[in-house]
Amino acid sequence: MKTIVPPLFGLVLAGGRGSRLGRDKASLDYHGVPQLRWALNLLARHCERVLVSARDVTQTAAAPFSGVQMLTDAPGVTGPAAGLAAAFRFAPDAAWLLVAVDMPLVEDATLATLISNRDPEAVATAYRHVDGTPEPLCAIWEPAAADRLPAQGAPSLRRLLDAPGARLLVPAEPLWLKSVNTESDDRAVRALLEWRRAGHSTG
Repeated sequence: MKTIVPPLFGLVLAGGRGSRLGRDKASLDYHGVPQLRWALNLLARHCERVLVSARDVTQTAAAPFSGVQMLTDAPGVTGPAAGLAAAFRFAPDAAWLLVAVDMPLVEDATLATLISNRDPEAVATAYRHVDGTPEPLCAIWEPAAADRLPAQGAPSLRRLLDAPGARLLVPAEPLWLKSVNTESDDRAVRALLEWRRAGHSTG
């Protein structure tokens, strides 16, 4: 029997408060545009449809969010899982390619590798960090994952990837998975991007 491959939608996870960084990560600029717009454009090159996940309607009043299609977090669920739960409620028969807005080193190759290695019969296709920890915020979540998300609380997406049923990959470039959570992270990413723009390679 032929496997039915669900359509692939994209979701920018932008609901974090950025409390450790001291500002909304959606407005950070590493590539000449706010991170929210950059992540949307990146996903749009690989997905049939792209949306943005936000905490609530008050967050969407900020300038980077104007004119984009929004999903507010599912009620009763907290953390990144709230965005994924809202996505499945919006389109339960789609698979969702997630990219966190605070991951400015994700590239087209990052997403292309996930898609080319996608297993539609798995719960998700994702990467592992160098320490073996799975990364749920740059991953393809299949419709089957919806049944594993509790309706309440703060379910751990990382724990779902550690459970049987997920396909985990080793990234060609570990820096793809770097997230910006602190001022130190922000400085490190900016320095790396400047290094690359000067013609150097991290490979």
